[in-house]
Formats: sequence, C-alpha cells, structure tokens
Amino acid sequence: MKKGKHLTLSSYYYLRVTRYLLEKGKPMEQKIRVKVASVKGIKDPEGREGYRIDFVEVRERPPVLMATPRDTPEEISKMVMQISKGLQYIIPGGASREYELQKITLHLTAEELEAFELKPYPNQMYEIVISKGKLSFRTI
Repeated sequence: MKKGKHLTLSSYYYLRVTRYLLEKGKPMEQKIRVKVASVKGIKDPEGREGYRIDFVEVRERPPVLMATPRDTPEEISKMVMQISKGLQYIIPGGASREYELQKITLHLTAEELEAFELKPYPNQMYEIVISKGKLSFRTI
C-alpha cells in the first residue's frame, strides 16, 4: 500500500475477497432488480432530443418481528400482537412487502437508446447485471 493511503477495515476485507474471487477465476457479478419509475423526453445541451429514464431498485422488506415481555400474560400478549399487526395495515405503506430506492438515471439520445436495445416504459421490470465493468439489462 502506498504511503498516505488508508483503508477502512471493511474496504480492506472487500479488496481481499475481490482479489480472492478473481484469483479463483470466479467473476464478481451483482444482480439488481429495478423498475422503470419514469421516462421523460428531454433535450441535451446541444439541442438533440433524448430521454431521461429513472430506475428504482425494488427491495424486499424484511419481516417485522414483534415480541412482548415474558412476564406479560399470554392473553394480553396475543391481543397486543393482533393490534400491532392491524396497525401495520393502517399506516401508509405498512402492508407492502417491497420498497423502492432510487438507483440509476440515464440520459440517452434516441440513437443511444436504440443502440442500448432498451424500450422502457413505466413500471417495466429489469434485472441489471454488473460484471467485469459492464452494465447489462435483462427484461423480467
């Protein structure tokens, strides 16, 4: 390591794992499930028409674990659990199993979009595969 360059512990382990996987011949690959949030017509600074495509990552919401104190009577703890489960459905977004996270925004001309072989429309699902410095889209 060069003088003056410092790595955090997590960065160090990430580099070690990456190096190990590359030495073993296993390419590192990440798959991300995304949804097209919006497609808008735009003009670039040179006046050419193009598209702005916003992708959001769709993630599974982890299950909510609820527990009552051990010294609480069983009848009361069952009632508390039922009430709290009911409240999840009242709260906006509480009952959904997935949530969305802004991931990628692409600004492409019509020619670039055609070369990329994408025909996006809102709510269309894709799987993005990131591997060996490449970004590829697969329709789900």
